[in-house]
Amino acid sequence: MIHLLHGKDSYRVHAAFIAIRSALETTDGMLESNTSVLDGRTLTPVELQAHVTAVPFLAPHRLVVVEGLLRAVGENTSGRRRKKSETEDAIAPWRPVAAALADPASMPDSTTLVFLEGELTRANAAFPVFAPIARSNEYLPLDRDALLAWLKQETRARGLKLTAGAASRLIELVGTDLWSMTGELDKLQAYAAGDEVDEATVTSLVTPTQRETKFWELTDAIVAGDEAKALTSLSRLLQDGEAPQLLSFMIAAQFRRIAVVKDLADRRAPRSEIAALIDPQKKRDSMINRAIQNAGRYTWAQVEHAYQRLIDADLSVKRGLQDDESALQLLVHELCAVAPRGAARSYAG
Repeated sequence: MIHLLHGKDSYRVHAAFIAIRSALETTDGMLESNTSVLDGRTLTPVELQAHVTAVPFLAPHRLVVVEGLLRAVGENTSGRRRKKSETEDAIAPWRPVAAALADPASMPDSTTLVFLEGELTRANAAFPVFAPIARSNEYLPLDRDALLAWLKQETRARGLKLTAGAASRLIELVGTDLWSMTGELDKLQAYAAGDEVDEATVTSLVTPTQRETKFWELTDAIVAGDEAKALTSLSRLLQDGEAPQLLSFMIAAQFRRIAVVKDLADRRAPRSEIAALIDPQKKRDSMINRAIQNAGRYTWAQVEHAYQRLIDADLSVKRGLQDDESALQLLVHELCAVAPRGAARSYAG
């Protein structure tokens, strides 16, 4: 089976890929060792054919994922307009490959091939070569009605209750970026703790860009172990009226991000999958690099230690041992002490 997943809505492209991968997984966990993730920018026709014709090892399925091939060979991706003859030359070696992939005799039933692309231009010369041999699905940003329907389905699955005004306000603030939307839903779900979320709560918790930058200054300082900078940033945020509970949540979210990225990197997940979680619109490559570097600096023991400090701070407030602000200041001190020193361990991918 061949799939071509593309479109501006990278969240639904990614969700469609996860659904395909999940359908192939078996309880023995052998799909991971029978998965190849290939960079379309450097991939050759011979290499692709070798991967798709390989027999799975001790498993019923083999998954081959090709990232960005159509963009790389079918349109201008280098900053200068490619001449028609150059594009045709780039596509020519792939035409016989596409024909071979369409032939059941050369494409084993055990192989699932997924072409993962972003937004493709209408002039992409590779699209008419590969689209006819694949199940091609384009994912465009949802309009308001479809977004409301998606939001209703997502909140129902989470057990999260939003008033009609809260749902409308959330869409107004976040728009059609489903990566940002799911992040905000995570925040609302943790904050609400089972209670219904109203419009005022959405307005107070959903993060505008300038406010988000201040949060990043605090969490980055904590992860770097810079206690002086972290406490200064914390003091400024508290003076600006930010709730200690929300700041605690943002700090916890940073360490969840470290754990998730570390797990993905340890499992050799493609960089694109990590990037999709950290910066879905892929406009801030430095943010992605920083997240990967942070995960590389921390050991699993340090991550677990940080999580224990987060739990202790939460319990100290709930048991009445400390007020929110005192617990938060002690938490920042303890997390800065946990932070590793030295250079990051690099991750391939």
